[in-house]
Amino acid sequence: MDWTNIAVWGDIARLNASVFPDKPAFVSGQGAITFSQVNARINQLNNALAALGLVAGDRVAILSRNRPEYFEVYGSAKSGLITVPLNWRLASRELLHTIKDSRPTVIVAEPGFTATIDALRTELPGVRDYIVFADTTAATAGWSAYETLLAGSSPDEPHAALHPDDALCLIYSSGTTGEPKGAVLTHRRAINTCRAIVQDMLKLTRDDVGLSVMPWFHAGGMWYHLFPSFASGGTTVVLPEFDPGAVLTAIEAQGVTQVHVVPTMIAVLLDQPDVQAKDLKRLRLIKYAASSIPLPVLKSALQAFKGCGFIQSYGLTEMGAVTALMPEDHVVALNDAAKEHLLLSCGRAMPGVTIAIRDGEGNPIGPGEIGDITVQGDRVMESYWENPAMTEKTVVNGWLFTGDMGYLDAAGYLYIVDRKHDMIVTGGENVYPREVEDILYENPDLAEVAVFAIPDPKWVERVAAAVVLKPGRSTSAEEVRSRAAQRLAPYKCPKTVLFVDRLPKNATGKILKKELRRQYADFLTAKK
Repeated sequence: MDWTNIAVWGDIARLNASVFPDKPAFVSGQGAITFSQVNARINQLNNALAALGLVAGDRVAILSRNRPEYFEVYGSAKSGLITVPLNWRLASRELLHTIKDSRPTVIVAEPGFTATIDALRTELPGVRDYIVFADTTAATAGWSAYETLLAGSSPDEPHAALHPDDALCLIYSSGTTGEPKGAVLTHRRAINTCRAIVQDMLKLTRDDVGLSVMPWFHAGGMWYHLFPSFASGGTTVVLPEFDPGAVLTAIEAQGVTQVHVVPTMIAVLLDQPDVQAKDLKRLRLIKYAASSIPLPVLKSALQAFKGCGFIQSYGLTEMGAVTALMPEDHVVALNDAAKEHLLLSCGRAMPGVTIAIRDGEGNPIGPGEIGDITVQGDRVMESYWENPAMTEKTVVNGWLFTGDMGYLDAAGYLYIVDRKHDMIVTGGENVYPREVEDILYENPDLAEVAVFAIPDPKWVERVAAAVVLKPGRSTSAEEVRSRAAQRLAPYKCPKTVLFVDRLPKNATGKILKKELRRQYADFLTAKK
């Protein structure tokens, strides 16, 4: 990719269609589609939307699982339209908030989600058109068929006066600390993020075959994988969502070279009975995000995926990739006991990114000191959509306040201690849940753990742990506490241990501690 010729997002699709016209851009259950076909379809969509009366600045919302047409909707940026990916895992009331906040002119959906949108139509007076991914015969009542619109439109390039600082999309946060907020990402910022991941992190080439399983409504699935894979000229194998059997089959059958997942997905893949029998030798890179990976899981993964490098990255909806723990860091940590702690970090700052740890007054603090993680660089969001107050609070003098707590070591590796709002204050002492979770994960009976605060009449807050047992294992709350007490100060040990079948998570696998706090807010009162 010649990045000097890329000013706005549509340039990537246009350039790849010229350089790799007959090369498969996407492979899915629908078959293969080439780069030239993708670009032509993107142009047809732009011209169809223009015929519907859409103009630059209008929003196009999309509610769908991963499929090649999803990328085409993003291509409406060629006309200056702004894509709003919707989280299909949300309840209808939660979905309504995002739609009403972004005020799209058009909603595009796959057939399985049309009923969800139909139930909300009376509350969406600003939406003029509804489009379903279907051909003429499969169109749903009240919806225009996507393929029909494209078939009746020209594949010629749309002509729009665009600027790199125009908005490309609104990516809504996961809402772990309240209502989701729409981060406005411009063409310039999106391209800067994409280029950094292609060149500096994943080192992608046209020969790479990426497997895309993370949801595209989330920044991780879109910015960490889909866009870089496409921009590099590589082929992207598309799965609608994560299915462990389908993932292993696709890696083997399609010769996948790189994939982006979260640590919990890696653990599930390792539990598949046929993982050792699969031919996975072309897989050269597994990128994982959302959290660090437990050491036993990583060691098992290195055995199962022989010759494969691992990269961990810390990033944000509001910025994209901030750090990278590169394959060579993993090798050093696994071969030198004195460096094993690096696996608890999320790596060092990506080129073009500066990290500063700040105290409660906003002043920078030194290595090893825990504080607010702030970041600066050419990828920070433009703003929160129509929310100047929250924008001013989050981006201060060009520095993005992430809401995460952590520290830098002397070598510049970043360690996430916890979300600032997740910190527990019990009896006046600060407890960082991540530290307690790391100790609990050493318990061989526990598959997953989440440490959070519940109200306590004496200590104000008490440390609670929700735990999921491994299949066939059993233990007691007292045994869990006893093991933890061997490694933790008494005030850090969970006073309450809750055995649950599953932990609430968002689309990227992050545990929703807000939901746990809500569920168990009255736990002590209810026990009386």
